[in-house]
Amino acid sequence: MDRVHALPCPQPWRKTDGSPNPAGAPTGAAATVETEGAAGLLLPTRPATVAAGVVLVLIGLALAVPGGLLIAGGGGLAVFAGVVLGLLGLLLLAAGVFALTRKQGDSGIVLTPEHVVLTWVRPVVRVPWTTITEVRPLALRVGRTKGALSQNYLGLAARDHDVTGDRMRKVAVRFGPDLVCAVPMRTLDLDQLVVLHALRFYLANPQHRAELAGEDAVRRVESGPLTAS
Repeated sequence: MDRVHALPCPQPWRKTDGSPNPAGAPTGAAATVETEGAAGLLLPTRPATVAAGVVLVLIGLALAVPGGLLIAGGGGLAVFAGVVLGLLGLLLLAAGVFALTRKQGDSGIVLTPEHVVLTWVRPVVRVPWTTITEVRPLALRVGRTKGALSQNYLGLAARDHDVTGDRMRKVAVRFGPDLVCAVPMRTLDLDQLVVLHALRFYLANPQHRAELAGEDAVRRVESGPLTAS
C-alpha cells in the first residue's frame, strides 16, 4: 500500500534511525464484513496456517493422552502430573481445533459505527467508540542495546476498564494504567500505519462512522484521507 509512506509514523514506532518500523510484509486488504449482527470495516489479522493448527492438535494429543494414563494409574504425584499434562494438552488441542475451524476471512479488528470489535478472541470483544479515549501507539524493545529491534503494539485507552475483560486488561496495563487492550501489530495483515490512522480517524471524527457499514470506509482506508477531518 504505497500511501503508507505518506502517513506520519509516531515516534514510538520508529527505528533508531528515525524511519518507520514495519510489522512484517502485509498481504491482506480491508473489506466490509458482517460480524456480531453488524456490518463493519475489517482490518484483517494474518491467517493461521493449516500446518500450525495440525501441529497444535498433535502436541495437544501428545500431552493429553499420557496425562489421562497417569490419572487412570492412580497415585498422588502421578495424578497431579496427569492433571497438569491433561489440562495443557486440552488447551493446545482446543487452540488447534479453533485455528483449523475458524472463519479466517472475518478475523481481525472490525470497525462498526458503534464498536471496535476484536474478532480473533473468544468470546468476541466489543469496545464502544463512546468509551475509547485514545488510540495509542506502543512499542516494546527486544533487547537492551540502543539499536535493538522493537515490537509495535496498538493500545486502546478507555473510560470503562472492564470492557475487554481481565485477560486483555492484564496485558494492557503493563503499558499504561488507562489501557484496556494492547494489540501486537505483527498479528495484523495490513500495514500498521494504516491501522493506526484508521482507528484514530474514526475516533476523532464520529460524523464519519456511519460509512463504516459500507464500501466508503474501504475506499477511505485504501486511498482516502486518514489524517484530516
